[in-house]
Amino acid sequence: MAFATGGVIGVNTNTTYTVDPGTGRYIAGDQPPVALGTFTTGSDGSAWVFCILGTDGITGPGYVCTINTETWEAVMLSTSNDVSANWLGVPSAQASVAGTYIWLQRNGQTQVQVAASAAANVDLVATATAGQLDDGVTVGLFAKGVTLTTARGGTAGLAPAILSWPTVDTLYEPEA
Repeated sequence: MAFATGGVIGVNTNTTYTVDPGTGRYIAGDQPPVALGTFTTGSDGSAWVFCILGTDGITGPGYVCTINTETWEAVMLSTSNDVSANWLGVPSAQASVAGTYIWLQRNGQTQVQVAASAAANVDLVATATAGQLDDGVTVGLFAKGVTLTTARGGTAGLAPAILSWPTVDTLYEPEA
């Protein structure tokens, strides 16, 4: 695991910070270490941004999220959500609920959640399963800057990938 070497020294990018909705205080006295939108770099060259989780939170590590750069709110990417932002990020933290503060990776080696038999080195797109990407589709929400380095086997799950400042783009069907 990488540790922060730039931007914010000593940050653990696997840590989340949760607010108790009843009191408005951070659970167990935790306080986010930095402001929303803060970037840090890891010892392995990775880059991370500090966000707050929106609707439905995240299912677990590797689930791809959209990032609204005006509010720094992140939601899992899917074909059914309204993409109001074009940045993508990937958490290394475990499942977390809406309102949780979290680090999302924007650059470097990671693992992403993909559908069964997703191929390496091809275009990846959003699926109906929130946060999961797939290949073999020529239209839809394209995860530009997310490249699998190894194909996924016969079940959905995590696959090794490289992030290169990913964004959401639209794939268009070629004219006949």
